[in-house]
Amino acid sequence: MNPRFFDFRPMYEVSRPGLLRLLGLSRTELDGFFNELGPIHRELLNEVGHVASAGALIQAPLLYVLVRATEPQWVVETGISSGYSARLALEALARNGHGHLDSIGIDVFALGQPGEARPDALAGRSVGWLVPPRLRSQWGLIIGRSEERLPALLGARPGELDMFLHDSLHQYPVMKAEYELAARALRPGGLLLSHDIHASPAWAEFLAHKELHEAEELDHDLGVVRLPGSATGGLPTSPSTAQAPPISPPSA
Repeated sequence: MNPRFFDFRPMYEVSRPGLLRLLGLSRTELDGFFNELGPIHRELLNEVGHVASAGALIQAPLLYVLVRATEPQWVVETGISSGYSARLALEALARNGHGHLDSIGIDVFALGQPGEARPDALAGRSVGWLVPPRLRSQWGLIIGRSEERLPALLGARPGELDMFLHDSLHQYPVMKAEYELAARALRPGGLLLSHDIHASPAWAEFLAHKELHEAEELDHDLGVVRLPGSATGGLPTSPSTAQAPPISPPSA
């Protein structure tokens, strides 16, 4: 398992400037959301143990912060394995007191290396096993490929989506199609997120085609951009935060 799964504070420190620019929050507000992750992450570590696939999305703590900060009503992610990202997004929605997450993915665990054998620890487990019963009322799990299931899901509620995360197959046709579908479904000011933005030219081409010039790359390959509309999604703007000096990472 990637060692960054055990200590995500350095990742947050690297990502903080981009998050401040994107969200328009003060450092105190942003760090407050991050500090909530301590007990949540300790609970996850106890549940995960050494199951490799459970830490596949080690940037999920950033997803928690984004969901807490923007208070979305509807979030969609593509690609799900053990459900680490879904768990943290749902923890944030529960803390917000509202919102729903839909996760689309195939019924196969993502493993660390191509051809790696399925760990014995995953025997008898289903995708999304890290999502506990207490969070499932705010969650929809849709089994299938995104190219087959995503159009109908997003087409049913155009303009109502608040946040979209691509983390399914990182190949150009899939990434390009998902970005275009999400852009049509997102409300003005909604957030589009993508992992592995350097896996193909799809992310750069999408930004250029839509003339989106204020995208952020959080950590090393997590792209985030806000669609035209409300600059901060209804959040108070703190103009001075972008000029503020960095501070030490908060305690987890």
